[in-house]
Amino acid sequence: MAALREAGATSVVDLGCGEGRLLAVLLEDVRFARLLGVDVSAGELARAERHLALDRRGDSQRERVQLVQGSVLYRDARLAGFDAAVLMEVVEHVDLERLPALVSTVFGAARPATVVLTTPNAEHNARYPGLAPGRLRHRDHRFEWTREQLRAWAAEVGEAHGYDVAHAGVGEDDPDLGPPTQLAVFTRRAA
Repeated sequence: MAALREAGATSVVDLGCGEGRLLAVLLEDVRFARLLGVDVSAGELARAERHLALDRRGDSQRERVQLVQGSVLYRDARLAGFDAAVLMEVVEHVDLERLPALVSTVFGAARPATVVLTTPNAEHNARYPGLAPGRLRHRDHRFEWTREQLRAWAAEVGEAHGYDVAHAGVGEDDPDLGPPTQLAVFTRRAA
């Protein structure tokens, strides 16, 4: 939320919105005038609709948010024209060989002014009891990056598509292993 506010975003697309937790928070802040939740799963979109309680909200709130089925791997004109895009705990669910499609869709086609991305910090996994070395946090994760790996990937994406990247942590910062979650904020350079 802080990154979106700092960017001055008023329109946000939540890519991989799941059950709509972020959208619910965004909807409570009137500065976010246009919200789009996108998920590949129709079931998750149905949960998002229930979570957002759109049927019990006033017209002005209902008109600010739209939920659509789609994928971050395919170009979609509905994703263009937003101030910011959020990929919250999404990239690790994409096969590594398909990440170029995500990059093309988000940074190449949609080109929001700001992209906020969070992903697990693989180094921090050592702090989770019961998580065997080399295991991923979730059965659907395809990979989990170290801080260095995210920085390298983000720098490459930023350079290729004209974005500067700032990094931060989310959660308690372990002095040796870093925070549990990594945050990368991509800001499109002025043309």
